[in-house]
Order: sequence, then structure tokens, then C-alpha cells
Amino acid sequence: MTNSSDEVLHVHLVEDDADLREEMVFGLAGLGFEATGFGSAEAFYRGQLGAPCDIAVIDVGLPGEDGFSIAAHLRATSRVGIVMLTARSQLEDRLRGLKDADLYMVKPVDLLELAASLRSLGRRLKEAQPERRAGGEWRLADEDWTLYAPSGTGIHLTASERMLMQALFVNRDKAVSRESIAAALGGDIYDYDLHRLETLISRLRKKASDVGLSLPLRAVRGIGYLFSPRSGR
Repeated sequence: MTNSSDEVLHVHLVEDDADLREEMVFGLAGLGFEATGFGSAEAFYRGQLGAPCDIAVIDVGLPGEDGFSIAAHLRATSRVGIVMLTARSQLEDRLRGLKDADLYMVKPVDLLELAASLRSLGRRLKEAQPERRAGGEWRLADEDWTLYAPSGTGIHLTASERMLMQALFVNRDKAVSRESIAAALGGDIYDYDLHRLETLISRLRKKASDVGLSLPLRAVRGIGYLFSPRSGR
């Protein structure tokens, strides 16, 4: 049974074995988690856009993009908890996984052990959340695709705009390279047309301007872009 004082954790399970995925999602739901399963990286990313999770549990051996790549993408663009759950037990795999993941667990794993690990990680993530400072800040809503100004005015975002803002919020008050942003948008950093990024940012600034807002997003010469959520209006 779950501790009634714990908040419900939203868990996304990325596992290509359909039977195992269904079994684990059913089991985690019975233990008090809100669990959703995905069979590939592409399906997982779509799910994240619609309803971001608190913790992602990721297999390594997936069709297409593998679990290591998913973990690296998540670590660069979000603050979700990451658990690698895989049959790969070699030290080199563990070390590679732990570059980005919070936990590395080897199959088969008891469901109760996994649940306890998820709750422990959930508590650590909550404790690590920065305290809100006095005064308004720009906020990227988790529950919908909206960027809110300190005044409370909202800017509705497209999927690409949300991925852009996620990458900038994770690195708030720090310059983020154009290549890193391109990767966060799902592009190949070697082939990505950076003019598309400039167009995306220009469109987002216009959206803000249309509702009387000045977006605290500026270009950093030779690097990329910087977002300061405690400035602007």
C-alpha cells in the first residue's frame, strides 16, 4: 500500500516488450502511481508533450532511439527523475547510464522494490526543487502548453515552442547554445537549419508582444540564447 501522505507520482514507462510493459503499468497503478507505458522514444516524447511525467523509467534496448539517448535528452531539457531499467548489467553500461539517470536498476526487478525506489526518488526530487522567491517570475506550466508572465498573462505555445522553452527553463539565467536547443527540438545538430530556430524565437517574441509582454529572452553572441524568468513583465 502507498503512504497516503505521499503525492501521486506520474510515471512514464518506456519498454518495447508489450507484455512486460502492460504488466508493470498495471502493477504500478495498483501501488498508487499514475503510470503510462510507451513502446518507443517517439511515442514517449509525444506523451511528454501532452502530459509530462515526474519520473521516466526507461529500458535501454528500444527500437530506434535507445534509452541512453532518451536519458541524455531528458537531462538536457527537463527536471524529471530518470530510472534506467534494463537487462544490461555490465559496469560500462551502468556508468554510461548513470551519467544522466538518477538510478540504474537491472532486470528482473521486484515490483515492490521498484515502487520503493520511485517513491524515494520522488521525495528527493521534491526536496531539491528551488523555493519560489518573493516577487513574480515567468512560469512554464506543467499542466498545459502555456508560458505565464509574472502578471499572470499566459502565452499559449505550440509543441516546438514548448520544447524550446523547456530547454531554456532548465538552464535559466545561463546561455544555451544553438546546437543544444536544436537537439532539444529533436533535430540533428549537424544538419539543423538554425534559421528555423531564429524564426521560432521571433514568432514567440511576437506572441508576447501581441499581449503586451516583453519576453526576457536575449541572444548571446557566439553562443545562443539566455532566458531570465525573474526579469521582464
